Amino acid sequence: MKPVIIDADSTDKIELWTAVDCAKYSDTARGTFTSYAGRGRAPKPVIKFHGLTLWNSEDVKKWTEERNKGNRGAMFA
Repeated sequence: MKPVIIDADSTDKIELWTAVDCAKYSDTARGTFTSYAGRGRAPKPVIKFHGLTLWNSEDVKKWTEERNKGNRGAMFA
């Protein structure tokens, strides 16, 4: 099973990702991704929901694309 979290309040119905999802997509370790986010080198989380920290999947996709081009952290510095 692969549950998907969607922001129902968003007009675009944005998919929200956990740190594990973000790390998997960006090919980093979970701890590395959360460390980057905590230092402003990756997207900031958009919400904490029942203790679960969630990120906008589109922000993570854009960040990963920039990161793969060699612009590590430049997008959020």
